[in-house]
Amino acid sequence: MRQHLKQISYVLFILPVVFIFGCSTSQKVQETEKSVPEKLQSALLWKIETKDVAPSYIFGTIHMIDKDEYFFTKEMEDALASTKELVLEIDLEDAMDLGSQISLLQKALMKGDTTLKDLVSAEDYQMIKKHFEDMGIPFFLFEKVKPMFLTIFASDDMFSGGGLDMDEIKSYELELIEKAKVQNIPVDGLETVEYQMSIFDSIPYRAQAEMLVNSIASGEEEDTVMDTLVYYYKQQDLAKLDQLLNSDPTTNDYRHVLLDNRNSNWIPIMFRKVKTQPTFFAVGAGHLAGDYGVINLLKKQGLKLTPIRLGLAGTKI
Repeated sequence: MRQHLKQISYVLFILPVVFIFGCSTSQKVQETEKSVPEKLQSALLWKIETKDVAPSYIFGTIHMIDKDEYFFTKEMEDALASTKELVLEIDLEDAMDLGSQISLLQKALMKGDTTLKDLVSAEDYQMIKKHFEDMGIPFFLFEKVKPMFLTIFASDDMFSGGGLDMDEIKSYELELIEKAKVQNIPVDGLETVEYQMSIFDSIPYRAQAEMLVNSIASGEEEDTVMDTLVYYYKQQDLAKLDQLLNSDPTTNDYRHVLLDNRNSNWIPIMFRKVKTQPTFFAVGAGHLAGDYGVINLLKKQGLKLTPIRLGLAGTKI
Protein backbone atom coordinates (compact mmCIF):
# COMPACT_ATOMS: atom_id res chain seq x y z
CA MET A 1 0.00 0.00 0.00
CA ARG A 2 2.76 2.45 0.93
CA GLN A 3 4.65 1.75 -2.32
CA HIS A 4 1.46 2.40 -4.32
CA LEU A 5 0.94 5.70 -2.51
CA LYS A 6 4.53 6.70 -3.31
CA GLN A 7 3.83 6.00 -6.97
CA ILE A 8 0.70 8.14 -6.88
CA SER A 9 2.55 10.92 -5.06
CA TYR A 10 5.11 11.01 -7.86
CA VAL A 11 2.28 11.03 -10.41
CA LEU A 12 0.92 14.19 -8.76
CA PHE A 13 4.34 15.79 -9.09
CA ILE A 14 4.74 15.19 -12.83
CA LEU A 15 1.09 15.68 -13.76
CA PRO A 16 1.31 19.28 -15.05
CA VAL A 17 3.89 18.32 -17.68
CA VAL A 18 1.95 15.24 -18.85
CA PHE A 19 -1.18 17.40 -19.04
CA ILE A 20 0.67 19.93 -21.20
CA PHE A 21 1.96 17.40 -23.72
CA GLY A 22 -0.79 14.79 -23.47
CA CYS A 23 -3.17 16.24 -26.04
CA SER A 24 -0.88 17.26 -28.88
CA THR A 25 -1.16 15.19 -32.04
CA SER A 26 1.39 14.13 -34.60
CA GLN A 27 -0.20 16.57 -37.05
CA LYS A 28 0.34 19.43 -34.65
CA VAL A 29 3.96 18.39 -34.16
CA GLN A 30 4.50 18.56 -37.92
CA GLU A 31 3.07 22.07 -37.90
CA THR A 32 5.58 23.22 -35.29
CA GLU A 33 8.46 22.13 -37.52
CA LYS A 34 7.68 24.86 -40.06
CA SER A 35 9.24 27.68 -38.07
CA VAL A 36 11.91 28.03 -35.41
CA PRO A 37 12.46 31.07 -33.16
CA GLU A 38 15.85 32.54 -34.05
CA LYS A 39 17.14 34.31 -30.97
CA LEU A 40 16.52 31.82 -28.14
CA GLN A 41 19.77 30.10 -27.19
CA SER A 42 19.46 26.34 -26.82
CA ALA A 43 20.67 24.76 -23.60
CA LEU A 44 19.12 22.74 -20.79
CA LEU A 45 21.70 23.89 -18.22
CA TRP A 46 22.24 27.59 -17.42
CA LYS A 47 24.68 29.31 -15.09
CA ILE A 48 23.20 32.07 -12.91
CA GLU A 49 25.64 34.74 -11.75
CA THR A 50 25.27 37.48 -9.17
CA LYS A 51 27.70 39.65 -7.23
CA ASP A 52 29.50 38.31 -4.13
CA VAL A 53 28.05 34.76 -4.36
CA ALA A 54 29.37 31.75 -6.28
CA PRO A 55 27.33 30.81 -9.38
CA SER A 56 24.02 28.98 -9.19
CA TYR A 57 22.59 26.77 -11.95
CA ILE A 58 19.21 25.91 -13.41
CA PHE A 59 18.54 22.68 -15.30
CA GLY A 60 15.45 21.91 -17.36
CA THR A 61 14.18 18.39 -16.78
CA ILE A 62 11.78 15.97 -18.31
CA HIS A 63 10.08 14.65 -15.21
CA MET A 64 9.94 11.10 -16.59
CA ILE A 65 12.04 9.67 -19.43
CA ASP A 66 12.76 6.14 -20.68
CA LYS A 67 15.87 4.80 -18.98
CA ASP A 68 17.49 4.25 -22.39
CA GLU A 69 17.14 7.97 -23.16
CA TYR A 70 18.32 9.23 -19.76
CA PHE A 71 21.60 11.14 -19.46
CA PHE A 72 23.51 12.91 -16.71
CA THR A 73 26.65 14.60 -18.03
CA LYS A 74 29.87 15.84 -16.47
CA GLU A 75 28.66 19.42 -16.82
CA MET A 76 25.61 18.56 -14.74
CA GLU A 77 27.66 16.66 -12.17
CA ASP A 78 30.10 19.54 -11.78
CA ALA A 79 27.33 22.12 -11.47
CA LEU A 80 25.52 20.15 -8.77
CA ALA A 81 28.74 19.47 -6.85
CA SER A 82 29.56 23.20 -6.76
CA THR A 83 26.29 24.17 -5.07
CA LYS A 84 24.99 24.00 -1.52
CA GLU A 85 21.30 23.29 -2.09
CA LEU A 86 19.12 21.41 -4.57
CA VAL A 87 15.78 23.08 -5.29
CA LEU A 88 13.06 21.27 -7.25
CA GLU A 89 9.52 22.32 -8.13
CA ILE A 90 8.50 20.61 -4.91
CA ASP A 91 10.38 18.73 -2.21
CA LEU A 92 9.39 15.28 -3.42
CA GLU A 93 10.49 13.53 -0.23
CA ASP A 94 8.07 15.62 1.85
CA ALA A 95 5.33 14.72 -0.62
CA MET A 96 5.99 11.03 0.03
CA ASP A 97 5.08 11.31 3.70
CA LEU A 98 2.24 8.82 4.29
CA GLY A 99 -0.10 11.35 5.90
CA SER A 100 0.51 13.85 3.09
CA GLN A 101 -0.20 11.22 0.44
CA ILE A 102 -3.54 10.26 1.96
CA SER A 103 -4.55 13.92 2.13
CA LEU A 104 -3.55 14.44 -1.50
CA LEU A 105 -5.53 11.43 -2.65
CA GLN A 106 -8.62 12.96 -1.07
CA LYS A 107 -7.98 16.17 -3.02
CA ALA A 108 -7.88 14.18 -6.26
CA LEU A 109 -11.68 13.75 -6.05
CA MET A 110 -14.09 16.12 -7.76
CA LYS A 111 -16.19 18.35 -5.55
CA GLY A 112 -19.87 17.72 -4.85
CA ASP A 113 -21.71 14.95 -6.65
CA THR A 114 -19.95 15.42 -10.00
CA THR A 115 -18.84 12.24 -11.75
CA LEU A 116 -17.18 11.64 -15.10
CA LYS A 117 -20.56 10.73 -16.61
CA ASP A 118 -21.64 14.33 -16.07
CA LEU A 119 -18.73 15.68 -18.12
CA VAL A 120 -18.57 13.57 -21.29
CA SER A 121 -20.94 12.05 -23.83
CA ALA A 122 -22.21 8.52 -23.29
CA GLU A 123 -20.03 7.35 -26.18
CA ASP A 124 -16.88 8.94 -24.76
CA TYR A 125 -17.66 7.59 -21.31
CA GLN A 126 -17.84 4.05 -22.66
CA MET A 127 -14.55 4.57 -24.51
CA ILE A 128 -12.84 5.74 -21.31
CA LYS A 129 -14.35 2.95 -19.24
CA LYS A 130 -13.28 0.28 -21.75
CA HIS A 131 -9.76 1.74 -21.94
CA PHE A 132 -9.23 1.44 -18.19
CA GLU A 133 -10.86 -1.97 -17.91
CA ASP A 134 -8.68 -3.27 -20.76
CA MET A 135 -5.72 -2.14 -18.64
CA GLY A 136 -7.06 -4.24 -15.75
CA ILE A 137 -8.09 -1.20 -13.70
CA PRO A 138 -11.60 -1.36 -12.13
CA PHE A 139 -13.03 1.90 -13.43
CA PHE A 140 -15.80 2.22 -10.84
CA LEU A 141 -13.08 3.28 -8.38
CA PHE A 142 -12.32 6.35 -10.53
CA GLU A 143 -15.78 7.74 -11.27
CA LYS A 144 -15.24 10.79 -9.05
CA VAL A 145 -11.53 11.31 -9.69
CA LYS A 146 -10.62 14.58 -11.44
CA PRO A 147 -10.11 13.88 -15.18
CA MET A 148 -6.73 15.62 -15.20
CA PHE A 149 -5.53 13.02 -12.71
CA LEU A 150 -6.99 10.19 -14.80
CA THR A 151 -4.98 11.35 -17.81
CA ILE A 152 -1.87 9.94 -16.13
CA PHE A 153 -3.43 6.56 -15.45
CA ALA A 154 -4.66 6.35 -19.05
CA SER A 155 -1.13 5.81 -20.37
CA ASP A 156 -0.30 2.20 -21.17
CA ASP A 157 3.38 3.07 -21.52
CA MET A 158 3.63 4.76 -18.16
CA PHE A 159 1.83 2.13 -16.13
CA SER A 160 2.06 -1.63 -15.95
CA GLY A 161 -0.49 -3.61 -13.98
CA GLY A 162 -1.97 -0.39 -12.55
CA GLY A 163 1.34 0.81 -11.10
CA LEU A 164 4.09 3.13 -12.20
CA ASP A 165 6.78 1.01 -13.87
CA MET A 166 9.87 2.72 -12.48
CA ASP A 167 12.08 -0.11 -13.80
CA GLU A 168 11.66 1.31 -17.32
CA ILE A 169 11.57 5.00 -16.40
CA LYS A 170 14.11 7.45 -15.03
CA SER A 171 13.17 10.56 -13.11
CA TYR A 172 15.61 13.46 -13.11
CA GLU A 173 14.12 14.66 -9.84
CA LEU A 174 14.57 11.33 -8.07
CA GLU A 175 18.07 10.91 -9.50
CA LEU A 176 19.03 14.41 -8.35
CA ILE A 177 17.68 13.72 -4.88
CA GLU A 178 19.84 10.61 -4.63
CA LYS A 179 22.92 12.48 -5.84
CA ALA A 180 22.21 15.27 -3.35
CA LYS A 181 22.02 12.74 -0.51
CA VAL A 182 25.43 11.35 -1.42
CA GLN A 183 26.90 14.86 -1.42
CA ASN A 184 25.02 15.92 1.74
CA ILE A 185 23.22 18.67 -0.17
CA PRO A 186 19.84 19.64 1.33
CA VAL A 187 16.72 19.60 -0.86
CA ASP A 188 13.98 22.24 -1.01
CA GLY A 189 10.99 23.05 -3.21
CA LEU A 190 9.74 26.16 -5.01
CA GLU A 191 6.10 25.35 -4.28
CA THR A 192 4.04 22.92 -2.23
CA VAL A 193 2.25 19.79 -3.38
CA GLU A 194 -0.96 21.41 -2.15
CA TYR A 195 -0.41 24.26 -4.60
CA GLN A 196 0.24 21.83 -7.44
CA MET A 197 -2.97 20.05 -6.54
CA SER A 198 -4.81 23.38 -6.73
CA ILE A 199 -4.03 23.38 -10.45
CA PHE A 200 -6.72 20.72 -10.77
CA ASP A 201 -9.28 23.18 -9.44
CA SER A 202 -8.06 26.05 -11.62
CA ILE A 203 -9.06 24.22 -14.81
CA PRO A 204 -12.76 23.43 -15.36
CA TYR A 205 -13.66 19.77 -15.03
CA ARG A 206 -15.12 19.74 -18.55
CA ALA A 207 -11.84 21.01 -20.01
CA GLN A 208 -9.99 18.35 -18.04
CA ALA A 209 -12.41 15.71 -19.37
CA GLU A 210 -11.80 16.90 -22.94
CA MET A 211 -8.07 16.47 -22.39
CA LEU A 212 -8.66 12.93 -21.07
CA VAL A 213 -10.82 11.96 -24.05
CA ASN A 214 -8.27 13.39 -26.50
CA SER A 215 -5.42 11.62 -24.72
CA ILE A 216 -7.09 8.21 -24.97
CA ALA A 217 -8.40 8.76 -28.52
CA SER A 218 -5.01 9.89 -29.84
CA GLY A 219 -3.45 6.49 -29.09
CA GLU A 220 -0.29 5.95 -31.12
CA GLU A 221 -0.21 9.60 -32.19
CA GLU A 222 0.52 10.56 -28.58
CA ASP A 223 3.53 8.23 -28.61
CA THR A 224 4.79 10.12 -31.66
CA VAL A 225 4.46 13.41 -29.79
CA MET A 226 6.39 12.11 -26.80
CA ASP A 227 9.12 10.71 -29.05
CA THR A 228 9.39 14.13 -30.69
CA LEU A 229 9.48 15.82 -27.30
CA VAL A 230 12.36 13.62 -26.12
CA TYR A 231 14.22 14.13 -29.41
CA TYR A 232 14.17 17.93 -29.10
CA TYR A 233 14.92 17.67 -25.39
CA LYS A 234 18.12 15.79 -26.16
CA GLN A 235 18.88 18.33 -28.86
CA GLN A 236 18.66 20.87 -25.99
CA ASP A 237 16.30 22.88 -28.20
CA LEU A 238 14.22 25.09 -25.91
CA ALA A 239 12.59 26.85 -28.85
CA LYS A 240 11.14 23.60 -30.19
CA LEU A 241 10.02 22.51 -26.73
CA ASP A 242 8.23 25.83 -26.31
CA GLN A 243 6.54 25.38 -29.68
CA LEU A 244 5.27 21.98 -28.59
CA LEU A 245 3.80 23.59 -25.48
CA ASN A 246 1.90 26.05 -27.64
CA SER A 247 0.90 23.64 -30.41
CA ASP A 248 -2.39 22.50 -28.85
CA PRO A 249 -5.10 25.19 -28.52
CA THR A 250 -6.79 23.62 -25.50
CA THR A 251 -3.54 23.28 -23.61
CA ASN A 252 -2.47 26.78 -24.57
CA ASP A 253 -5.68 28.18 -23.03
CA TYR A 254 -4.35 27.13 -19.62
CA ARG A 255 -0.67 27.90 -20.08
CA HIS A 256 -0.99 30.74 -17.57
CA VAL A 257 -2.07 28.23 -14.90
CA LEU A 258 0.34 25.45 -15.80
CA LEU A 259 3.42 27.57 -16.46
CA ASP A 260 3.34 31.37 -16.45
CA ASN A 261 1.79 32.02 -13.03
CA ARG A 262 3.99 29.43 -11.42
CA ASN A 263 7.12 30.87 -13.03
CA SER A 264 6.28 34.30 -11.67
CA ASN A 265 5.74 32.87 -8.19
CA TRP A 266 9.14 31.17 -8.28
CA ILE A 267 11.24 34.19 -9.21
CA PRO A 268 11.34 35.92 -5.78
CA ILE A 269 12.29 32.60 -4.15
CA MET A 270 15.00 31.88 -6.71
CA PHE A 271 16.37 35.42 -6.51
CA ARG A 272 16.66 35.21 -2.73
CA LYS A 273 18.39 31.83 -2.86
CA VAL A 274 21.01 32.79 -5.49
CA LYS A 275 21.79 35.92 -3.47
CA THR A 276 22.39 33.75 -0.40
CA GLN A 277 24.30 30.70 -1.62
CA PRO A 278 25.05 28.73 -4.81
CA THR A 279 21.95 26.72 -5.62
CA PHE A 280 21.10 24.06 -8.19
CA PHE A 281 17.52 24.47 -9.50
CA ALA A 282 15.84 21.70 -11.48
CA VAL A 283 12.43 22.42 -13.02
CA GLY A 284 10.56 21.13 -16.06
CA ALA A 285 12.21 22.30 -19.28
CA GLY A 286 8.92 23.80 -20.38
CA HIS A 287 9.32 26.45 -17.68
CA LEU A 288 12.55 27.86 -19.13
CA ALA A 289 11.64 29.48 -22.46
CA GLY A 290 9.30 32.25 -23.53
CA ASP A 291 8.59 35.81 -22.42
CA TYR A 292 7.26 34.48 -19.13
CA GLY A 293 9.84 31.72 -18.87
CA VAL A 294 12.16 31.49 -15.90
CA ILE A 295 15.26 32.43 -17.91
CA ASN A 296 13.78 35.70 -19.15
CA LEU A 297 12.24 36.55 -15.78
CA LEU A 298 15.54 36.01 -13.96
CA LYS A 299 17.34 38.21 -16.48
CA LYS A 300 14.81 40.95 -15.76
CA GLN A 301 15.92 40.76 -12.12
CA GLY A 302 19.41 41.79 -13.20
CA LEU A 303 20.94 38.33 -13.00
CA LYS A 304 23.38 37.10 -15.64
CA LEU A 305 22.39 33.78 -17.24
CA THR A 306 24.81 31.89 -19.47
CA PRO A 307 23.84 28.74 -21.43
CA ILE A 308 25.97 25.63 -20.95
CA ARG A 309 25.69 23.11 -23.75
CA LEU A 310 25.80 19.53 -22.49
CA GLY A 311 28.17 17.00 -24.06
CA LEU A 312 25.71 14.42 -25.39
CA ALA A 313 27.82 13.13 -28.28
CA GLY A 314 28.09 9.71 -26.67
CA THR A 315 24.40 9.34 -25.88
CA LYS A 316 21.56 7.92 -27.95
CA ILE A 317 19.68 10.69 -29.83
